Amino acid sequence: MVVRASKSGRYYAIKVYSDYYLEQKGHLECSAADIYSREREILNSIQHPQVPGYVDSFCDGNRYYLVQEYVQGNTLTALIEQGYRFDENLVKVLLADLLGIIDFLHTANDKRQAIIHRDLRLSNLMLAEGGLLLIDFGLAYRMKNNTDAALLTKWRSMKASRGISPSYEKMRQDLSLKSDLFGAGVVAVDLFSNSVVVNQSLKWEAQIPVSQPFKSFIRSLLGVEGNFASCKEAIKQLSLLSRSEGSNNGLRDSKA
Repeated sequence: MVVRASKSGRYYAIKVYSDYYLEQKGHLECSAADIYSREREILNSIQHPQVPGYVDSFCDGNRYYLVQEYVQGNTLTALIEQGYRFDENLVKVLLADLLGIIDFLHTANDKRQAIIHRDLRLSNLMLAEGGLLLIDFGLAYRMKNNTDAALLTKWRSMKASRGISPSYEKMRQDLSLKSDLFGAGVVAVDLFSNSVVVNQSLKWEAQIPVSQPFKSFIRSLLGVEGNFASCKEAIKQLSLLSRSEGSNNGLRDSKA
């Protein structure tokens, strides 16, 4: 649960963790304290203008609070629900932005391990004045971190037992860098159709009005037409594609 709070005229986003909330969601074997501590460490290790920064954290009884910078904006889900539609050129711009953030996270440095977000979706992406923002690192994985792997494997097995397609879940939340490339492909399709079908004749291709080269690019992100070895490779290919086809970015309001 995320709430907004203010202090001295400045707003902050506060994420609240509790065992009760996890129990209501069916995550009986996961501790709120463990999830909170892990996400706090991950956020505290990230310094990027497109990831709302870590500010503070505290606990009160059985509730844990993670304080982040508050950014005024809308999630991509909210924009679609408000009637906005994204054309191919703008989706390319947003994808380039997203892949740039992912590439930063996937690159380890002397202060942190490589980080895989593992939960790329429209509701975890915001558009603000400064551009695209990536939020919610609750399912993020630090490469070669055994504690993360144990907790996330347990979380994944519980979600799979609740009716989520095993093949989709594996591709989306695998503990590998390619899971974020797959997630970026899901975001691209969802921006056009708000649904993605995996390994079912790729029905999404008939539903979205985009060029064949861009469809092939999305197929590569989803891993059904070859695979990109890294975000850098995907960024390079998308840049070539955008230059060859030109770019006239636009966000349309279908209500207009």
